[in-house]
Parts: sequence; C-alpha cells; structure tokens
Amino acid sequence: MKKGRSLGMLAVVAVILVAMYVPILVGGYSPRLGLDLQGGISVTLQALPEEGAGDMAAKMEKAAEIVRRRVNALGLTEPVVAAQGNNRVLVQIPGEQDPERVLKIIGSTAQLQFREVLELISPDSENYEQTQVTSINPDDLEAYQALKDQEIVLEKEVEGEVYKVRLGPTRLTGDIIKNAEAAVDTSEKGGFKITFELTDEATPQFAALTRELLNKQLAIVLDYRIESFPTVQSEITEGTGEITGSFSREEARDLALVLKMGALPVEFEPDPLVENISATLGRDSLRQGLVAGLVGLILVALFMLAVYRMLGIVTCFSLGVFGLLMFGIVVLLGRFVNWSLTLAGIAGIVVSVGISADSSVVFFERLKEEVREGKAVRSSVERSYRSAFRTIIAADAATFITAFILWILAMGAVKGFAFTLGIATILDVFISYFFTRNAVSLLSRLEVYNRPRMVGVGREAAGGEA
Repeated sequence: MKKGRSLGMLAVVAVILVAMYVPILVGGYSPRLGLDLQGGISVTLQALPEEGAGDMAAKMEKAAEIVRRRVNALGLTEPVVAAQGNNRVLVQIPGEQDPERVLKIIGSTAQLQFREVLELISPDSENYEQTQVTSINPDDLEAYQALKDQEIVLEKEVEGEVYKVRLGPTRLTGDIIKNAEAAVDTSEKGGFKITFELTDEATPQFAALTRELLNKQLAIVLDYRIESFPTVQSEITEGTGEITGSFSREEARDLALVLKMGALPVEFEPDPLVENISATLGRDSLRQGLVAGLVGLILVALFMLAVYRMLGIVTCFSLGVFGLLMFGIVVLLGRFVNWSLTLAGIAGIVVSVGISADSSVVFFERLKEEVREGKAVRSSVERSYRSAFRTIIAADAATFITAFILWILAMGAVKGFAFTLGIATILDVFISYFFTRNAVSLLSRLEVYNRPRMVGVGREAAGGEA
C-alpha cells in the first residue's frame, strides 16, 4: 500500500478522535451511569386481585409494556420494566428522579370516561346536603369496576364553589383516543389544556354522542375525577377534542402522555413498594469492573508482545484507539440520547477487548505465514490483510448478529451488554481496516520490522522479497 494512502487512513482515525473529544473535553461530559452504578429508585406495582382472571399473565405483560412506553416517553435513562409473575410489575429507574411524579405517571390507570351530566347541584340548592357523593374505593375491585355502568355523583370545584355533579353511565372510554398533546389554554381560565385526536373507528361514535347531547353537558372524567363538563355546542365530527381544567404545564404534559400511551389493563394498589437504591454498591461494582477490564487489557497486551514481538506494539496501540473510541461513544450517547452505561455494558466492553485482539491475531498469523515462506513483511502486508479481512468480517458479523438478536429479545441490563458488544464489534472492523492495517504497512518500511524474528517468526526465512 502506498505511504500516502496509509497516512490518509490513519488521519481519518485521528480526525474522528478529535471530533469526539473536543465536545467531551469542552463540555466536561462524563458517562451516564445506569441504576446498578449510580443508584436510583425501584418501584414494585402490585395488581389488585381479580376473580376468574385466567389471563392475568398476559394482562401483566401488557401493563408492563404500557408502563415501559410511559417511562421511555419521560426521557428517563435506560429503565428496567418487567412483569413479575401474574400480579406484579417491577420498574427500576437510575438517577435521582422526582419519585412522586414518576409514581403518578407509571401507576395511573388513566381510566378516561365520557359521561352525560344529568344534574348540576350548586351549594345553595335545597337538595345539596341530601345528595350523597359516590364512594370511590379502588380496593373493592368489583364495586369499583361496576361504577363504570352506574349513575354516580362526583364533586367539582367551579369558581371557588364545590358543586355536586350527577353523571350518567359511561358512554365512551379513553380507548377512543389515538393521540394527545399538552397545549396552552387561550380561554379566560388560562394555564394549559390537553388536546386529543380520536381513532378512525371512534370518530363516528363521538360524533353520534355529541349529536345526541347537543346543548347538554358532557363530562370528561379521569380516574373518577371530573376534569371538565363543557356544554356541547355542535356535533363534533372532525375527530378531535380537548380537556380543560386549569392544568399546569407539567400536569398537562403528564396527563397527555398517560392518555396517549393507553390505559393500564389492571388496577394496581394505590401505595406501591418504593425502594431507594444506594449508589455505594454501584461504585464498588464499577471499580471492580474497571479493574477487571484493565487487568484483561494488560494480559492481552503482554500476550501479543510475547507472541508477535514488534507487531504486538501495533496491537497495543490499536487497543488504545479502541478504548478511546468506545469511551467517547459511551459519553456522547449518554449526553445526547440518554443512554446509560450499566455493569452489564461494561462486561460487554471487556469481552470485546478479546474480539479486537482476535482480529489482530488473524492478520498477524497470515502475515507470519508469508514471512515463513521467505517473503518480506513490507511486500506481504497488503496480501496478508486481504486474506485475513474476509475472516475478520465473517467472525465479527457472527458476533454482531448474536448481539443484535440478544438486544432485540432481552430486557433491562442484558440489553446494555448486547449494545456495547455490538458497538465494539463494529469498532473492531473499523480499527482493523483503518488503523491496524495501515500502521503495520507504515512500520514495515522500517528495516527492523522486516526481520522475521521481530514479528514472531522463530527463524530467519531463506531468501525474501524486497
């Protein structure tokens, strides 16, 4: 290979490193750590018992998926959400979070109901005191579920006064909502509201309901709390609507998120088990993981130097480049896409050190075969690499496919292992092609590198090519 091309390839590696580390050093960025390394909160949602619930396992899987989407939408870092048995969902979130907000989001059943307002009872009405507000008890699941099809009385504060609102049975539920967003409420109330879009199937149903209740009030009820009860001015046929209630920005965003992600298929106990996980164990695990990685790196470097002599020096530098690129990727992913490094992710990086060294071994062994046949290192580099590169690609492709399948099918920390292993496999191909190959090509121009003994061949080869 021509000297200029080799220098150009190495320059590509240098430019990428500079492009990575300028923002890292200027911004003072560091890796974003996962739950097992920095601590966080762990929440166990306990489902309320249901009679004849033969499909509870399926319901819990669906509930876990909805909770996972809610947590991911909050932008929280690499959460672990998994169903446990037939009655629990485990949620683990790294970092310092707002526990109350997180619990409200992940535990909200989001039972949205549209009900006709049968009677609005003001505090100065004669029958105000005699009207009993419906008791809402989520622990009594049978009675709680029966409320959906019954007339109920709820309270709603209107302009400083508490009204009692008699509501008819549920006409439509939150299943009709396809999308929901928070928006500024431009009415006199101010604050924020939630605008929603209906599914195609629900649009004619909502139109029929608003046509039936023309000039009457339609209550929007969330988890048996009246959010608003506007008067239907006209038939709504465009498939959109809004929920007003003097929400703050955060309340509107959270409610829109819950509605958009869908209602939970089961009821959970109102007081979930919340544990604060200390980062002490995480720091110890991180330290031990780094020590293990460093020891492995040193042993690999010593092995390569002992077996491949001067070529081993190239491997040491290639491992250094691998470490810099991998660290940079971890830091930038944590900064810009909220990806977190877990102990399993560190394990994936440590394992990948061996994969990176393997690529050098394949190349160097092919090069040594050429030298044993009496050829010079300089004239054998390109031919040896072309032969070795096919093997490197095949081996790395197999590893990457395995990591990708594991990442798709696994959950939680195992995903971190698969992700770093997959990234490291791609880096191995890049470093092999752009760095190792070209570094050996340039060094082979030195006389010392053309001595068989200096590249791990035990005897001088007879003859040789110039």
